[in-house]
Amino acid sequence: MHRAKKIGVFISHIYGNYQSRLCSGIIEKASEYGYLVEIFASNDGENLGDYGKGEFSILNIPRPDDYAGIIIASDTFVLPSLKQALFKLLKECFTCPVINISQKPSDYPRIVLENNKPVKDVVIHLGKRHHCKKIYYLGNFSEADNNMLREQYFIEGLKELSLSAEDCIYACDYSRESIELALKQILDADQLPNAIVCYNDRIALSVITMLKERDLRIPEQIAITGCDTLEFGQMTAPILTSVTFPSDEVGKMAALQLAKLIRREAVEPVTTVYAVPSYGTSCGCPAAHPISSYFYTRKLDEHIMSLEQNMLLNMHMSANLQCVDDLDTGIELLAEFALSLPDCKEFYLCLYEDWDRISSHIREITFTEEETHCSDTVLLKLAIKNGKRLPECTFTKRNILPDYLYDSSSSSFIYTPLFFGEKNFGYLALTLENSKSGYPFFFLSWLMNVNNMLMELCDKKNLGLLVGRLEDIYTKDELTGLLNRQGFKLASTPAVNKAIADKTPACAFMFDLDSLKAINDAFGHEEGNFAIQVLAHALENSTDENAICSRQGGDEFWVLAFDYTPEKASSLMERVSKYLNNYNKLHSKDYQIQTSCGYAIKIPENYADLTEMFREADLNMYVQKRSKKIEEGRS
Repeated sequence: MHRAKKIGVFISHIYGNYQSRLCSGIIEKASEYGYLVEIFASNDGENLGDYGKGEFSILNIPRPDDYAGIIIASDTFVLPSLKQALFKLLKECFTCPVINISQKPSDYPRIVLENNKPVKDVVIHLGKRHHCKKIYYLGNFSEADNNMLREQYFIEGLKELSLSAEDCIYACDYSRESIELALKQILDADQLPNAIVCYNDRIALSVITMLKERDLRIPEQIAITGCDTLEFGQMTAPILTSVTFPSDEVGKMAALQLAKLIRREAVEPVTTVYAVPSYGTSCGCPAAHPISSYFYTRKLDEHIMSLEQNMLLNMHMSANLQCVDDLDTGIELLAEFALSLPDCKEFYLCLYEDWDRISSHIREITFTEEETHCSDTVLLKLAIKNGKRLPECTFTKRNILPDYLYDSSSSSFIYTPLFFGEKNFGYLALTLENSKSGYPFFFLSWLMNVNNMLMELCDKKNLGLLVGRLEDIYTKDELTGLLNRQGFKLASTPAVNKAIADKTPACAFMFDLDSLKAINDAFGHEEGNFAIQVLAHALENSTDENAICSRQGGDEFWVLAFDYTPEKASSLMERVSKYLNNYNKLHSKDYQIQTSCGYAIKIPENYADLTEMFREADLNMYVQKRSKKIEEGRS
């Protein structure tokens, strides 16, 4: 039943003030209609290089049939390609109604925030209420589209006041140098301006600071206004005259219009939410509210302290997760950090079953078999609810989370993808206390730490295969898979040292194929190699697990075993001969595969004794080989 009462929201940079308030408005209004909200949040456009390629994995998380309606805040997505992919997903996979929060034309009904027109009202207010005759506009050329609209409304305001706009319009970017240059041009005019209308609060607050540095009084000598009503501008003296930015109302309107569409009611193609001027003391109006500088200073101090703590936590988290060698250890560490996330009520880390899939290139060069994964399975690897760990489990991709988590939750979920580059690991699901809709900016670095850990585990898995392959190349015989000369030396050194310490007898065996040259001459070297491989298999199947088998070259094989008696050595030789005899009977080759063997037993006193033992085994092997030839001659 929960699937029929959900609204999905696509948004980017949810830690931003606008996005957070927008989602809060959606959640508040949606709850009035009985809908839970699921937010799919990306962080595209953060200039993270190749790291950010995986932002497209946000498209893989939602299940189209789960939602009664969708809201997309398309203007928050920086990457045009991701925005286009989202619209394609909505058109091709979602049959439910869609509302778009966007200033730009759209195929879907949209919600528009009009916060440019109030600039005209501010200009008229400055002229009629405060009798300003010389009013300048300081725009922002780095945000050209909005700036053009606000500049046009500024001009309309001057026209209504019968004032000229000639030489009254300037522009800058957000750098101090650019703002100072534009302000100098304004102040160097023939007449000191009565007021400066700034593109937004950020520029207005910089202008106020620079005017105060020049000992100019605000608003007595110059009135200043902004746009967007930043909190800081409302907690300083003078209180900044601005324009409201009712993003929560935009969210509420989006949810309201979507609810109408769900009920099959008609809505207008464009619904506008209007901003209004917010008059403060920077234009000369009386204060609408008292300034509590003490409490705001305390708030800033707490914010700075929080930033410092989060920075240290991020460094600590990064250092700890970089040392992780396996997923379970990493998850245990991650659980500790997840419990420290502020306001986090529920935390779920979900991994796709093939999250650590080996690349095809690595599989090819390491001769690793193709991995078989059930693409319909998701692993809930870490689950924390109300401060308590829940057991991990698997569930199908038909759900984003296991049903029992939905059934016991009345909160809105935030989903964000886990990825590194183009490699998709899965996603995180969060619910915050009091249905909060956004996480703080530091969570972006928190996410990167998790993604880095998962990527490093993938790299270590690939590296392990590569190292294993290099070890095989260095220590193993390519034809038979047995140890080669180097591998034999590496394996036998510690074994012999242990035998020396324990005074355990070592037994050195020398095996050699009979008639290899005749096989090569009559049937070719491929058949000769085949015979060598058969002897290798015979040795592997006849020796115990503690024996060390190697191919020294050609058809010469060494076997080193421990705690052997002559009877036990003879038994081994018989097992090898029996294996070959059975093979010859079962396989219709035009030649027989046989071996000759010799051995030597001794309690070694040093590793050099091994050379002498194999020399003695070699002599004994040739004794057996000559004996066979004599018997063949008699027969």
